[in-house]
Amino acid sequence: MIGGFYANEKLETRDNIRFGSQYGAFAPCRIVNAVNPALASPTSTGCLSAGGRAVLQGANGGAGAFGAATPLIFAGLDNLAQINDKGTVLDTYNQKSENFAVFTHNIFHITDKLDLTLGLRYTNETKDFNAAFTNDNTMCPTQRALFTPLLGGGLAGLAGGLIGLSCQGNSTSELDGVTLADSRSENEFTGTAILSYKPTDDLLLYGSFSRGYKAGGFNLDRSALTSSALANPALAGDTANLQFDQETVDAFEIGGKYSTREFSLSVAAFRQQFDNFQLNTFNGSVFLVQNVNACSDNLNGADSDASGATGACTPDNVKYGVVAQGIELEASINPIRDVNISMGLTYTDTSYENDLVGNDSGAALDPALRLLPGDNLSNASELTATASFSYTPPLGNSGLTGLFYVNARTTSDYNTGSDLLYGKEQDGFTLINARIGIRGPDDKWAIEGWAQNVFNVDYSQVAFNTPFVASQQTYSAFLAEPRTYGITLRGQF
Repeated sequence: MIGGFYANEKLETRDNIRFGSQYGAFAPCRIVNAVNPALASPTSTGCLSAGGRAVLQGANGGAGAFGAATPLIFAGLDNLAQINDKGTVLDTYNQKSENFAVFTHNIFHITDKLDLTLGLRYTNETKDFNAAFTNDNTMCPTQRALFTPLLGGGLAGLAGGLIGLSCQGNSTSELDGVTLADSRSENEFTGTAILSYKPTDDLLLYGSFSRGYKAGGFNLDRSALTSSALANPALAGDTANLQFDQETVDAFEIGGKYSTREFSLSVAAFRQQFDNFQLNTFNGSVFLVQNVNACSDNLNGADSDASGATGACTPDNVKYGVVAQGIELEASINPIRDVNISMGLTYTDTSYENDLVGNDSGAALDPALRLLPGDNLSNASELTATASFSYTPPLGNSGLTGLFYVNARTTSDYNTGSDLLYGKEQDGFTLINARIGIRGPDDKWAIEGWAQNVFNVDYSQVAFNTPFVASQQTYSAFLAEPRTYGITLRGQF
């Protein structure tokens, strides 16, 4: 088989994310509560009453709680109080993606029992990107100018908070009128090779290798223009922080399949190695899109600390950063006519390597991902078991058939957060779904009643850091669907 593929996609995204009309009352209280909750006065400008300011100022004209910087801190709190209904007026992102591929897939019958399958694909992808920003949050550059000189001293944390809350999400008038344009192009060869052997008509043994590819691209988010709210955004057309590289995977598998009318069994062992693994993480303020690799050198824990300035690796020593390996069993039994029972069990060790770095140039891993080295991927349970039972008996001589079907899926514990913070863990659970119905002759029509999540199991699909909450143990989550049920009518003409 020889074929080709072509796709052309145009994407436009418009954002108008702004600080709300009450942000100026909220943000200063974040700072004051961190200093001394007893001094907070939410109804006062800067969240400080006259009495609170007097306490911090100190008696008899003293230097105050923050020394000579006390008046500056007051000014910073008052500036925060003015950030109401500020931010993006309209940000526009446009991306054009064009890709084409040619491929071939071939099976060579070496003998009547031995086959060799070879497939090859060449893919070319180009993405053209441009963006235009408008922003009226003038308080961000004001606060940055006031408090950047304090970032190296004893008031660094307080100064960083005043800047960060003023510039959250890279919202700054410094971006007003800025336009960006860039493009990226990728060329990748992917393919597969499978050697299969059938010693008998009922038994197949095989070994395979395949290489897969996921395109890189641009993160359509202004917050990605800078790595920190404490730094100036990119203003000179630099899109380096917006880009993420293509991901590739090398997959190996060996296994066997035995199949008769009454019974079938499949056994497979697999290993997958991911280079430039693409990870999207919400850190409570912004989305981080980062490639994940590993370093063959020992980083001595520099990838697990809170510093983004340590833990780099020389490009020549960068290797794959994620490995998924395991064993999979599947069985199907047909003990009598119209009855089918199937079962499956998968053990998977899906984990990050140690000594992690960012892209394939060896850049340091983002500190928000410091729990990843050596741990399992999110949403990757080690054990997964499935089972199903179906019964489709004929109903007399009318040509009608009945349907009774139930399936179950059990998973072990896993973490639902892509940054693997501890509070985002999900305990193992079991889901059961069922369906019952009647089908007409030749399946021309059917009436089926069904229920998903029959026992109404509660579980989280994704947990994430709750925005603007001081406690590091407070999370939000997208919950899975509760019990749902209904009736389905089918017909064909």
